[in-house]
Amino acid sequence: MITDRVIWGGCVGLFLVGGLFFQGFFGSAEGEGMKLVDWFTALSAVATAAAAFAAWKAASAAQRQSFDTTISTRRQTHKTHFDSFNEWLDGLQEEFKVKFYRRYELYDSIFPNNRNPDLPFSEVGCDEVDAWRRSFENLVATACKPVGLSIREVESWATDYTILAGHMRYSYTDGVVAQLFFDDRLPSGLSLDNYQVALSVMGAVLTGLSKFSFRGDHIGCRGFSKEFSACFVGLINVVANESWHQHSYRPEK
Repeated sequence: MITDRVIWGGCVGLFLVGGLFFQGFFGSAEGEGMKLVDWFTALSAVATAAAAFAAWKAASAAQRQSFDTTISTRRQTHKTHFDSFNEWLDGLQEEFKVKFYRRYELYDSIFPNNRNPDLPFSEVGCDEVDAWRRSFENLVATACKPVGLSIREVESWATDYTILAGHMRYSYTDGVVAQLFFDDRLPSGLSLDNYQVALSVMGAVLTGLSKFSFRGDHIGCRGFSKEFSACFVGLINVVANESWHQHSYRPEK
């Protein structure tokens, strides 16, 4: 470290200055031998440099120990919090029949600073959770609106649902035989079997994540309007019968 190099340079400088002082003021005349006082002066210069070097070594060791302790404490704090997060997800998973995946990514999305020891640790989640809540509220508002939607508008709603579920790193296919696949490859988790409960389950998952991260309380679904339900069924039919926009409605392979 720069500080260590400065201290070490100071030690060398003290030694050299001591030597020059000794030579300039106590040097023997030509032809004379070293006197006893000259030897004491030389030893004093060496002792000064040695003492400074010992002080540098002690300070450096203490600094390293303090740094190692800080890193170790931070890692243990992060591990404890992540273990609690995993237990929380296990409870949500069991209660709502969802499946979380890539949990480290989900944790880092909610708590982006906690793995970096140079940044402050926090049990409060970041603004990402608030963005998820706003996205969910938009899905709910569209689903309960008593107006008919075009096929493209329902497709956009299903896409937004899939993206939000992806951000929260979970899937919900409990009791699903077939589901909507975008471009015949990206599973949406939406089907005729579960679409009426899928949004409620998403609200429950988001409520759980919000509570753990202290970013809000309960957020729920007000149900589907009959107009939206008819439009969603229309989307599934046109996809199943015509492979509309190369989407598919099928069991997972």
